[in-house]
Amino acid sequence: MSGKGAVAPIRILPEDVANKIAAGEVVERPASVVKELIENALDALATRIVVRLVAAGRRTIEVLDNGHGMSEQDALLSIERHATSKIRRAEDLDNILTLGFRGEALASIASVSRFELVSRRAKDESASRIRVEGGILRENSKIAAPVGTRVTVNRLYFNTPARAKFLKGITTELGHAIDIVQRHALSHEGVAFQFLHNEKMLLDIPENATLRERVALIWGLTFSKDLVDIWDERAGLKVRGLIGTPHLTRGQRSHQFFFLNQRPIVNRALQYGFEDGYRELVTIGRHPVGILLLETHPRFVDVNIHPTKREIRFRDERAARDALRDIVRERLAGLEARAVHAPLAEAASLSVPTVRSTALPTSGPQIHSVIPATEPGRHIEVDRYSRPVTEPESPTMPEVAAPPPPQVQTEFLDVHTEEAEEGVKPFAVYQPIDKVDDAPLQVFGTYLIVPEEDRLLIIDQHALHERLTYDSLREDLDDSDYEAQRLAVPLLFDVPPSHAKLLEENLSLFSKLGIDIEPFGGNTYQITALCHRYEESRISDVIYRVLDTLAQGDLFDKENFLADLLRLAVEACRGSVKAGDLLTPEERRGLLDGFRRLRPPYTCPHGRPIITELTQVQMEKSFRRRQ
Repeated sequence: MSGKGAVAPIRILPEDVANKIAAGEVVERPASVVKELIENALDALATRIVVRLVAAGRRTIEVLDNGHGMSEQDALLSIERHATSKIRRAEDLDNILTLGFRGEALASIASVSRFELVSRRAKDESASRIRVEGGILRENSKIAAPVGTRVTVNRLYFNTPARAKFLKGITTELGHAIDIVQRHALSHEGVAFQFLHNEKMLLDIPENATLRERVALIWGLTFSKDLVDIWDERAGLKVRGLIGTPHLTRGQRSHQFFFLNQRPIVNRALQYGFEDGYRELVTIGRHPVGILLLETHPRFVDVNIHPTKREIRFRDERAARDALRDIVRERLAGLEARAVHAPLAEAASLSVPTVRSTALPTSGPQIHSVIPATEPGRHIEVDRYSRPVTEPESPTMPEVAAPPPPQVQTEFLDVHTEEAEEGVKPFAVYQPIDKVDDAPLQVFGTYLIVPEEDRLLIIDQHALHERLTYDSLREDLDDSDYEAQRLAVPLLFDVPPSHAKLLEENLSLFSKLGIDIEPFGGNTYQITALCHRYEESRISDVIYRVLDTLAQGDLFDKENFLADLLRLAVEACRGSVKAGDLLTPEERRGLLDGFRRLRPPYTCPHGRPIITELTQVQMEKSFRRRQ
């Protein structure tokens, strides 16, 4: 056949082309190289692993370990495709306990880089040195080197420039690499990890650090104190690790880590089971935190369903999900039982060992003020609710818009269509009866009951106060004449290595949120000015959450994302009213006054409904006064 629709004959691919295709599966980005090399080091029983990157791995990736090393013959075989020491027969695939086993990693990496491997066993006098360029062996020699293996990857994708164009910026690629190192550091107690970027130490975890100490070194002591130990076994699944108390949550699942037989994994059944364990304990839109180290027999799991071997499938997905859910629920129930006799914070902060490392990088920014911090009492600013919320004539932050209406509003309109025909007002219009002398009734310490002519309005006090605070904060920041208040004593805080560059790139964004930040030295920064509505003791968590959200940056346009970041910042505002707070009549009247001037949609900044209703028609039907 010939012409445009001709079908070419089938041929065997040349070896160099096949290697580059395999490299596309294994070497997606510099972090993929880091992952493969760390796994090889761990399989070699290394107790110390050093990772060095230059230009986030675009220029150089080097992984050095003190494992058992390789002979010259093994070193040469390691760069051949499908060469492995872990599989001898098909049956071995059902009993895989090593991190790597397919034997493609080094061959794939060497095919798209300038690659060097130096390895020595304890019984050898010298080390074997192999250099490969674009898949072609250039050198095989002997040199002096310590026991272990050093792999250096220079100029990744030098011979496939089209693939290099798909790499993201330095910050993004560096973040992916740090994430890989952190995950393996969490799952391998007894192994020391060091991570250097452009010769700057970003992570240093000692060999003898416990799981809790490793968490403290990565995300900070404050974060680690809000984690509780978990240890149980069910349905053939052993579970141990640390899980967050219900108030320690994140907007994404970025702090949920699952490891199976020490392998970092992704599995939806485990994710659903873990979050189901927190059902009714975590606010909608928030996600619990956990580092879970699971063990089961390899034959119950298929680890070879994805090229990177990160995604796995259980033979019985439902059993795995239910087992993890029940274990988490029982642990949290134990916390609640202890909280009857002591505050939850005290019950959750179990004995936290002191981290033995001299350098303690923190992840959640830790605020250090020279002035002792005090926890001010709640104060509802009634006056600010009494003025109408209007759009500024010349907004400086136009991208901050009112929260979108939630689905529930449409559902109410559908439900009450029949009642609307009978004369009941549309759901989206509220005109509470104005009783000057009477404050709205508070029930269950959470809801305000407000009468209208033909229905009762039920208002969530926390959701309403968040919305009013959000509108006031937005109005202040939109004002072209607004300036954050200068602090007499700047607040110092540290950020983790993975977030330092991200913070530097977004200082102007934080300024738009009413937080002026300046570098102080190293990974330490100082807050020099702050919006007057923020509470100093709460601002550290907001900074961390904003950075954590920005770390997902590949998916977001930062300018349009500003409104979402402002919704995070609301939680640092003063005088927050919570569910369960008993309010004075004046406070209840203040909230209602603010509600009267609220414009639809009636939602909190996070999209949850502020209000529901009980109509006269519904009550009459309940008492059989109406059919």
